Order: sequence, then C-alpha cells, then structure tokens
Amino acid sequence: MKKILSSFAICFSTYSRIPMPHVSWEASNMGYIFTFFPLVGLVVGAVQLLWLWFAQNFAINTLLYAVAATVIPILITGGIHLDGYMDTCDALFSYGDREKKLQIMKDPNAGAFAVIYCGVYLLLTVGLFSQLYGAADWKTMAFLGLGYLLSRSISGSFVVRMTCAKNSGLAYLFHNGADRKFSQAALTVWALLLLAALFLLCWQRALLTLVLLALWIFWFAHMARKQFGGITGDLAGFALEISELLILLATVIL
Repeated sequence: MKKILSSFAICFSTYSRIPMPHVSWEASNMGYIFTFFPLVGLVVGAVQLLWLWFAQNFAINTLLYAVAATVIPILITGGIHLDGYMDTCDALFSYGDREKKLQIMKDPNAGAFAVIYCGVYLLLTVGLFSQLYGAADWKTMAFLGLGYLLSRSISGSFVVRMTCAKNSGLAYLFHNGADRKFSQAALTVWALLLLAALFLLCWQRALLTLVLLALWIFWFAHMARKQFGGITGDLAGFALEISELLILLATVIL
C-alpha cells in the first residue's frame, strides 16, 4: 500500500500543481506512477465541466469561456506537457541530425519555432472551444473530459513501451522505475475502458476520435524512433498535447 500511495503522490506532484505529501524519489516508489497518470486528466475534465456550468449560468461570453478553457489544463498541470510540446517543435523544425535534436530539447531557452507553434496550438484550441461553447451539454463535456484521461493513457503508454532516446530525464527515470509490465497492462485497460465509455456517449464521435488517434499514434511512434531514437519526456508531452487537440477537434466536428 505504501508503494501505491507513493506512486500516486509522485505522479500528481510531477504532472500537476495539486499539492502532495513529499515522497522520496526512489525506484521502489515509482512502480505504479503511470497507473495513476490518467487520473490527472480526471481532475482537468472535472474543472472543465465546472467552468462550462459557471460560464453558461452566468452569461460568460464565448471568447472568455474559450480562453479560460484553454488555460485550465495548463494551470492544473503547470504547463509541463506544453513545455514538452514546445521543445519538440524546436527540435523537429531544426532539421538537424538526431544528436542536434536531442541537444535542442535539453536547451532551457525557447527557440523561435517553440514560440510560433505554441501560438498556433493555443489559437487552435481557443477557436475549437469557441465553436464548442454554444452547443456544449453534459454529454459533450463528459466526452471531452474522458479525452483528458485517454490522452494520458496514450502518453504514458509511449513512455513504458518505447525505448528511451537518452539515459537521463524524467522519461528515463520513470521508464526504469515503473513496473513496466503492470503499467502496460493498466494503461491498456484504461484505454479500452475509456474508448468503451466514449462509444456509449456518442459512437460517431468516438469512431472519429479512434481513427484520428490511431493515425496519430502510428505517425508519432515512427517519427520518434526515426528522428530521436525513442521516447523522451518532451516527446511524451508532445504526444499528449496533440492527442488532446485531436480529441477536442473530434468533439467539435460531431
């Protein structure tokens, strides 16, 4: 039980800004980190649902709703995944060799491509939330909320299943510390249960989501192996952010 609670605390203290008791980052305390990773998405989804209720009941305008809905995941997570997205964009658009890309990811400074594509991502997200606002109901927000869990199941699966591109960083630490067989099984169960719930909510929207995510997972896995030699924490954040954007897109389209 102590190891389970320690894994939970490390997971939430790393991937969210929710206060947690201090836990030693020993390998024995990291075995189940990714088992709990989707639950961070549950918090994000719940806050999004509360914000929609507040906005609709207090006549919040569309732009303010969309901007706040875009910011909510960043505030809850501390921007850790968006940081990975930005670092990955810098590396990808450098068109350098593998070593140069990995070196760019380590650079704490944000390059031009990071800023540009962060702006693109945020603008797209605001636009999609603006489109969603007028027609959003509890089923729509439940679908989107479950998407925050699914995106973390996907991102966590990449970390525990793929080879690490380097022998340092959070991905390397958690990849080696996690009980990978158990984590793979747990994340697979998470994904299957979440997909089943999405199909129950709206099978057309769920089918579109499944197709978009399947194409994305295939492309991402190929890209990460070819251009980086495996997974890193930044790449996992990139995978999560794009997964969330695709789920939001599918939610808006149907």
